[in-house]
Amino acid sequence: MAYTLQDLAFGIGGTASVPTGGVWSKLNQRSDLVTLGIYQWLQDAILELSRDYRFPDLEKTGPNFTLTANLNNYTNDNLIQVADAGKVTNLIPNIFRFFNYPIGSTSQGAAGSNLAWKTIDAIELMLNLPGIPTYFTRYQNKYWFAPVQQSPLVVYMRYQIEHPFSAVPVAGDPFLLPNEWKEIAEYAAAYRGAINLRLLDYASQYHTILFGDPEFQRSSGATGMPGLIFRRITQMEGDSISMMKQIRVHVPSFNR
Repeated sequence: MAYTLQDLAFGIGGTASVPTGGVWSKLNQRSDLVTLGIYQWLQDAILELSRDYRFPDLEKTGPNFTLTANLNNYTNDNLIQVADAGKVTNLIPNIFRFFNYPIGSTSQGAAGSNLAWKTIDAIELMLNLPGIPTYFTRYQNKYWFAPVQQSPLVVYMRYQIEHPFSAVPVAGDPFLLPNEWKEIAEYAAAYRGAINLRLLDYASQYHTILFGDPEFQRSSGATGMPGLIFRRITQMEGDSISMMKQIRVHVPSFNR
């Protein structure tokens, strides 16, 4: 089911005049939440989530792009789809570099590997070192590759764009995160609303619901009660692992 900001704000099928749940139910069922900025709280909460975590509906694969010989930096628009030009790119799951191109060539094949991310400080000494690009980083709104290629090489990038909204968020804006993140987005927006409304007990409670109890946060997840976000991430990672097929090598033993 596709949700809108109104569904998150006032419950599925609810409206500001006839609310049924959502953020409204978490902030004392106030009737003035639209005026106070409930859709802005939702926008801020969803933008933060989309900056910190990967979501399939926000991920894109860029075009095959040719790195120019002896040029080590490129703009965001060079590596993303034309339709996404000018959009904010939040996450870069990977940049793939082909060893040979064109793809599918019988003589050359289409082998390649992912580039490894490093900080600009870590690759600075390699930025002008000739070789095959092995590392990349983002710095000053550009992508930097090191070592620098001496002949053209083809790459493509998988990236996640910022969650889109209207210029001013409105009730009908679609919610593009997975449905199981709806509750998390509601609590994250209610947390922001509680701070703005000086409902500090509510803010503390919702922070714990999202991120875990103080012991869990102090121990970096070793002990204590986890929050909704950790449980959701752990479930996603578990699903990924459970789908992997493993081969176990069996070596028979022989009696001497």
